Amino acid sequence: MKTKIQNLAKITVLILSTVTIFSNCSKEDDIVDEISQNSNHLKASAWTRVFTDNFDNTGSWNNWARTQRMDYNSSLCQYVSSNPQIANYDWRNVLVLTATKNGNIWNSGHVKSYFSFKPARNEEYRVSAQIKLIAMNGNTWTSFSSTYGVWPAFWTVQESWWPVNGEIDIMEGYSYGGSTKFASNLFFGNTSGQNTLGNSCERTYGVSDGWHMYDEYWKNENGWVTVTIQLDGYTVATYTNNVNGNLRLESFGPHNIILNLCVGCTSWNAFDNSRINVFSKTMMWVDYVTVDKRTL
Repeated sequence: MKTKIQNLAKITVLILSTVTIFSNCSKEDDIVDEISQNSNHLKASAWTRVFTDNFDNTGSWNNWARTQRMDYNSSLCQYVSSNPQIANYDWRNVLVLTATKNGNIWNSGHVKSYFSFKPARNEEYRVSAQIKLIAMNGNTWTSFSSTYGVWPAFWTVQESWWPVNGEIDIMEGYSYGGSTKFASNLFFGNTSGQNTLGNSCERTYGVSDGWHMYDEYWKNENGWVTVTIQLDGYTVATYTNNVNGNLRLESFGPHNIILNLCVGCTSWNAFDNSRINVFSKTMMWVDYVTVDKRTL
């Protein structure tokens, strides 16, 4: 009798569990999607680190080209090759890009990795960076959002014949003297200098003060290319081959990694350039940049 009761209890539990599983799914497609996602996860290999820079010493300059030129989008911002520095802030060594006023323009920093990458068929790359934006008003730290006209970015691109090989903006920030805008974006075109996407791929998201982790996942699964952008582990944008009729993600790459801190904008009306304010200085701190790769 005890055995029969135990068996009956097991059957009851199984039935209730099955009902619970299906009652928690809004439709059959959700179950299929979950199984598909798990299958993809199980068949993928472990991540392998292919690039890392923790900015622990000046050996980091073997990984990055330091730019000396005006910004392409702002004739008010000059990148100075001596501007990027490695310093200790928040009890960690970081890459520091600093924007300061210099007469009628602003000097700042821009670095591009010598490392480049593009996922082959059935490969995925993950590009990650930990970044903090902050300003100083005299000897007082102040929020990035209190500045005006500052435009930091973390992105990957093939600069030659832009945008024929595409551009992936992981993070672009814009400060408006009390508010901010953050976004990811894609650019692409079949002819050098002609972006066919406009801002149709721009995806905005909110970012608070402090340290944040930004990730780009770029994969080619059986010819189907997907780019996913995450903020602190949460997806804020996903792009696929069919996100826009003019988008050709399969044509993107190989890309280098770029970190820069632009000031002002003269190529379009992003800011009222007469209001630019970086206080004593505005900084972009980068704790690390890593790239991982796996097969799918």
